[in-house]
Amino acid sequence: MAVLVLAAGANAAAAPALDSPGGRHTAPGGSAEPTQSALPQLKRLIQRQSDAWNRGDGAAFAATYAEDAEFITFDGTHLRGRPEMARNFQIYFDNYTKGTRLVFTKVPVTLRYPAPGTAVMITTGCVANPGEPECRPDSHSIQTYVAVNRKQGWELVSFQNTRVQGLLPPPR
Repeated sequence: MAVLVLAAGANAAAAPALDSPGGRHTAPGGSAEPTQSALPQLKRLIQRQSDAWNRGDGAAFAATYAEDAEFITFDGTHLRGRPEMARNFQIYFDNYTKGTRLVFTKVPVTLRYPAPGTAVMITTGCVANPGEPECRPDSHSIQTYVAVNRKQGWELVSFQNTRVQGLLPPPR
């Protein structure tokens, strides 16, 4: 499995571009037929998000989401709306995650279009501490992004992050 590291800033290593599909893509209605994919735009949003995290910039991180987006962290904290996200992420960056970086191990795992103008993308990764070149075994999470295509283009409207506990054996 290729590791895609989204990293930038003083504590970051050089990061490969997110240019390979890396996962399963399903068109509206469940079809696997080629479609006009949102993947390039969604990857740009994820890259902007990662760059903002790696700089510790709460406002820029929140700007990757719609004004009315909802964000659920791995510990269950539920943030509603861009202003609340910006404020709380800045507190988080300043006090708890200074110098960390986002590491994505697969972008996307899956990408589905359940309805026209709606995309659901699943990714995997972690937050790496300063000096850690990759994800620690106990730090892996799986993320679900929901995006909608609006006048200004694709924007993230919902996010759920869940720490992987590994209670079941991996699928074969």
